[in-house]
Amino acid sequence: MKNYPKEFLKLCNSVSSKRPKTVIQHILKHGFISTEELKNTYGYNHPPRAARDVRELGIPLETYRIE
Repeated sequence: MKNYPKEFLKLCNSVSSKRPKTVIQHILKHGFISTEELKNTYGYNHPPRAARDVRELGIPLETYRIE
């Protein structure tokens, strides 16, 4: 895991809602999460909504497309 600022980690750990917390914890552990992982591993049928939940909490996400 990268060295993240203490305040950033505090913000990430303060999230209690299941969907955004799952996304955040996966990204902190693995560095990224794909829409396929959100669908297959976690069962989220609308992965962009899970990312939007995280952004709505004030946590920035970098998104990119892969083929």
